[in-house]
Order: sequence, then C-alpha cells, then structure tokens
Amino acid sequence: MLIVEEQKKIATLINSIIDIPLVSEEMEQTIFEHAVAIIDAALDDILPEVFAGLLRDNAKGIDKDHARAFSQRLAEAVNKRVNLPYLNEEQEGRLIQTVIDPIVKAMIDGRKLEEVLPLYASPAS
Repeated sequence: MLIVEEQKKIATLINSIIDIPLVSEEMEQTIFEHAVAIIDAALDDILPEVFAGLLRDNAKGIDKDHARAFSQRLAEAVNKRVNLPYLNEEQEGRLIQTVIDPIVKAMIDGRKLEEVLPLYASPAS
C-alpha cells in the first residue's frame, strides 16, 4: 500500500510518540521502519487493492462518517496478524493505530496521504 518514503515518514512520526527503552533514537527509527513495513504488508493482505488507490486519488474515497469505525476494525484485524516482540501489547496497539489512522484519513473523499501525514507530525519545539 505504502511506498518506502511514506513508510519512513510514518516511522518517524511513531518514533516521536513511542519510546523503546535501552535503544538509541537511530535504532528506534530502524525498528519502527521495520514495524511499519510489517503492518503495511498485513494491510496489503487484508484490503483489496482498490483501497490503495484511494490513498492517492482525492477524487474518490470512503465515507467520512464511517472512517473512524473502519480504522478501528482495520487496526484490530492487523493486530491479529502482526506480532512485534520488541513492544508490549499496549505499545503495539498504539503503533498499529498510529499507522492506520492517517492511512484511513487519506482514504476519505477529497484527501491524499501526502496531505494528511503532516497533520500527524508533532509540533517543533
């Protein structure tokens, strides 16, 4: 679903939110890039290809009123397929939801992933 550049942007977002004790920020980034790739592969298995097109086509999309429920169902389905042993269950669930939320938001009619991702970035200090 995602291209490598999008995976890296989402991993950077996650790195600013979730901390893995005892490893450096650089190692965390590598770990989160790996995790995002695993989640992306699960999304490819779960969703028909038509959903990938919705990420980049702002002329089509899913219904905004059902997006949140869809995001939660999708996160639950991905969580059943993905196991990230370097995170506890709470962190894993949070990571999966953090990956899926902007993806689903980008699937809403009139939006694209490249426009949605900056909305999730933490403000500069």
